[in-house]
Amino acid sequence: MIKSPKTSKNTKVKSSRRATPKTKSESPEHYDEVRLNKFIASCGEASRRAADDLIKNGAVSVNDKPVMELGYKINKKNDIVKVNGKALRESKQNVYILLNKPKDTVTTSSDEKNRRSVLDLTAINERVFPVGRLDRNTTGVLLLTNDGELTYRLTHPSYEIAKEYVATLDEKVTTVVIKKFQSGFNLKDTGERLSPCKAKILDDGFHVWLSIHEGKNRQIHRMFWSFGISVKKLNRIAYCGLNANKLKLGEWRFLTSKEVKSLYKSVSLKLNFTH
Repeated sequence: MIKSPKTSKNTKVKSSRRATPKTKSESPEHYDEVRLNKFIASCGEASRRAADDLIKNGAVSVNDKPVMELGYKINKKNDIVKVNGKALRESKQNVYILLNKPKDTVTTSSDEKNRRSVLDLTAINERVFPVGRLDRNTTGVLLLTNDGELTYRLTHPSYEIAKEYVATLDEKVTTVVIKKFQSGFNLKDTGERLSPCKAKILDDGFHVWLSIHEGKNRQIHRMFWSFGISVKKLNRIAYCGLNANKLKLGEWRFLTSKEVKSLYKSVSLKLNFTH
């Protein structure tokens, strides 16, 4: 772990005139100072949360010294950051992709079982990462980008980003269950309290539309399991208002400028570059 150098109490000042130290707002170096996890995300290596895991696991070094301190700050112009021995550079261009995720595809950059990743489906030179996760057999809308700050905000629960799904069930659902979803309830397996969500029964009762803003692990499966119902198929039909209506499973496209601006607006970010 890198420690900040200590200033000796006995250091003598040769000049009799004391220099006025620059404040952070005045110092040019301040504008190049950034949290380590944010820098890793801006390089397209991982999301900020995944970057925290890399740091905690000892995979990150700064100037060839391991750093395992969350919240550690670097100077992005002067410091050399490496992940697993590979030096990082900030991405020059932000990329935004909408993928219609197929089944049997994981949303991680690497998989110990060598299963197909969503990153294998995009033929671009820039390194991107998924915005959040979908289970291996969940299909539908998934965003990929190298914009670390946008990813961080879209996946942070405080912004309450809407995620819409259609669940296919092994038995008919009742209005009693739907009302529980709409009012909020405690998951049966862990007792965690879920916030109210939007839900309605479709056609024959074996299909349910839901809109949630939380992102707990396998949340929708666990919601129905709490009432003895199994989810046979789960499809995300929209994320923050974006859908994959014109894309077949496995197909992807770049977001339009209008769509990118809409994402930025939804998380109170200013778009300070041209897309």
